[in-house]
Amino acid sequence: MLAAYVETLRNATRNARIVLLLSAVMGLSIDGGVYSVIFNLYLLRLNFGPEFVGQINSVANLTFALGSLAAGWLGMRYGNRRVMIAGMGIAVVGALALPLGELAPSATRAVWLTTTLLLAYLGLALYFVNSGPFLIRVTPVNARGAIFAVQSAISGLASFAGGLLGGMLPALFAFWMGVSMMHPGPYRMPLLLVGALTAGALLLVLQTREPEADEAEPESLEAKPGAPRPRSAYPLILFMSVVRFLQVAGVGAAVIFFNVYMDAELHVATPIIGLVAATARLLAVPAALLGPTLARRVGYGEAAMLGSLGAALSLLPLALIPNPAAAGLGFIGLLAFTAIRYPAFYVYIMERTPPRLRATMTGAGEMAAGFSFALISLLGGFIIVHFGYAAAFLLSAVVTLAGTALFAVYVWRQRKRPTVIIPPPIQETAIIPPLVGQPALEEEGRAEGDP
Repeated sequence: MLAAYVETLRNATRNARIVLLLSAVMGLSIDGGVYSVIFNLYLLRLNFGPEFVGQINSVANLTFALGSLAAGWLGMRYGNRRVMIAGMGIAVVGALALPLGELAPSATRAVWLTTTLLLAYLGLALYFVNSGPFLIRVTPVNARGAIFAVQSAISGLASFAGGLLGGMLPALFAFWMGVSMMHPGPYRMPLLLVGALTAGALLLVLQTREPEADEAEPESLEAKPGAPRPRSAYPLILFMSVVRFLQVAGVGAAVIFFNVYMDAELHVATPIIGLVAATARLLAVPAALLGPTLARRVGYGEAAMLGSLGAALSLLPLALIPNPAAAGLGFIGLLAFTAIRYPAFYVYIMERTPPRLRATMTGAGEMAAGFSFALISLLGGFIIVHFGYAAAFLLSAVVTLAGTALFAVYVWRQRKRPTVIIPPPIQETAIIPPLVGQPALEEEGRAEGDP
């Protein structure tokens, strides 16, 4: 199996390799790595509570949602690559300015942090919405499952390294600066590192090229036989956006509040929090690589269903057992099942979306995910303050189960539905590649990241 993935990398186009390298840089820094461990703890050290943590993450994810909708339209009008470059440039400004909020006057500190985080999330929305369709265009049809599985694995490994780094850096900087771990300074420095790595990602995006005529998928191709035509695809886009909104509630609650829960409620040391987060990212890698095998056996839709169900059930230890070990195991399980669900879901819906509407589908899906993260952030902060962490995690599990059930109904109805095959202008091979798998990060690869 590993030999097949190595062969996929060897045969990948230059553009595809750069996008994979970008996944590594983003995973290490702002899409699940150092940032995911440090940012909320930085807010706590600035004397902000869980309610503000929820509010600022909610506003940021709302910005991501609205930015994603605009990103899909901009990608169709100006091209995926141009919008990726613009988005990464905006993200760099926000990521570099964010840690300087500590130096702002107390009266304007919250405004500074919120504004710079919004810039970073807007830029990430523009980038992520267009990176998936761009990678699809520069990857042969029969290699897409493999390339997205590799992308997911690379992102997971980078996030693992970033999580470990994020857990260790505050202690090292505290020693170097001669301050305690309760001081915000040791958390500001890793966030500056995140900004520097994001600037490096911008340089990488600039190295991409517009796809050559023989590299890009012809825009005239339709989706796989039986899928809706462009004019009738909008109800599918709307439906899948609703499914995505519900499905990501669980991972949203965990990603936003897990480190706050471990730190403020269970009193776990920052290095341990980083170790748990890094382990979760690491174990998500084999889950991602095994995803394609599962998809070949049961189908991409069914694999996405199982991943979503597993993610929902993984939230139960977080909700029901107030213990660091149980919380850690639940978080690890959640990310592992998400690594299966996300790529599979993305490949499944991309197969059913006409090529020229894929940026629209991706943008609508990212918008839905952003709205979900925003709502769970806002409500989660309120619920935690008034009812506790258990209630917030349990509610998100129920919402995720609802999305799983809705998607399952669609998949099963599609299986029972007879398919009328209309020969396409150009014969396409099957989307499910040999030995490949993980439901490609086409659905996104973020994250979630991430952010």
